Amino acid sequence: MKIGIPRALLYHHYGECWLAFLDALGIEAVVSECTTDDIITTGAFRADNETCLPVKVFSGHLFWLKDRVDAVLVPRVVSQEHGTCSCPKFMGLPDLARSLDPDLPPVLSPRMDLGDRRYLWAREWYGVARSLNGSRVSSAAAVAGLIRGLSGHRAREDAGPPGSDIRIGVAGHLYNVRDHRASLGLLERIRGMGATPVTVDEVPLRQIHKHAKTLARRIIWGFERRLVGAVLHWSRTADVSGIIFVTSFACGPGSIVGALLEDQLEREGSVPLMTITLDEHSAEAGLVTRLEAFTDMLRHNALVASRIGAAQDVGYGGGP
Repeated sequence: MKIGIPRALLYHHYGECWLAFLDALGIEAVVSECTTDDIITTGAFRADNETCLPVKVFSGHLFWLKDRVDAVLVPRVVSQEHGTCSCPKFMGLPDLARSLDPDLPPVLSPRMDLGDRRYLWAREWYGVARSLNGSRVSSAAAVAGLIRGLSGHRAREDAGPPGSDIRIGVAGHLYNVRDHRASLGLLERIRGMGATPVTVDEVPLRQIHKHAKTLARRIIWGFERRLVGAVLHWSRTADVSGIIFVTSFACGPGSIVGALLEDQLEREGSVPLMTITLDEHSAEAGLVTRLEAFTDMLRHNALVASRIGAAQDVGYGGGP
């Protein structure tokens, strides 16, 4: 039996854990190929026009798996951490997958609620394991491994990035910034311009929570709360030279969070912030031009700051 997993959306967060779960049951997992133009075109054609780019990408990956697997694993992710909830698209994703085409393989949709400290949602994963002919022992072991893997996943995210002269914070969901085609190679292009991109998953969770709590209004979406906490950390600690906020066209939470960040950072006198909105249309030239202008501005700012610092040293006895 072959179970498919679309290489989209939360696969970029929890894919390793889902693959380990299937492997513990002795089931062959088939992950769709990396996003291509054909996958995006198919997803944009088959999905509703009002959906955001990540959902269109997910739809394209789902159709890539259509004739290659016996079933598809699409977990219903309710929350990422205690006290938050996921974007509605994650909670309704299995239903959306089933509605795209009646000929698609069966959708396995166990609930995943990381905010539930009693792990009641694990019962649904046990039920899925049993339905896939897993024994009581192997099913329980697979679920226990999944829980350990998710805990280890959160722990690995607490490692900070190494230092660099020109560092750019990239505040975007991993399924956007780490998908080479969806982001038009954003991270690679930043590196090619001599700068170091720093993503949200490289910011310690304790710093994210610390800064997110300072806002007047609480952000209920778990993933967006992490974006905001990371951006405020970068800005207030001057850990980066500039910040790029990456969002998707037609993303409701993204539009709200983007406006909130622009207002907050302007009032705090932050490092420069630029917003990039992704859609299914390829516009590499425009992206490259904006990135070049942004990195050039950051280098100019660094040069001016260094000259001002040198002048102050000389003026106040710091020089010969």
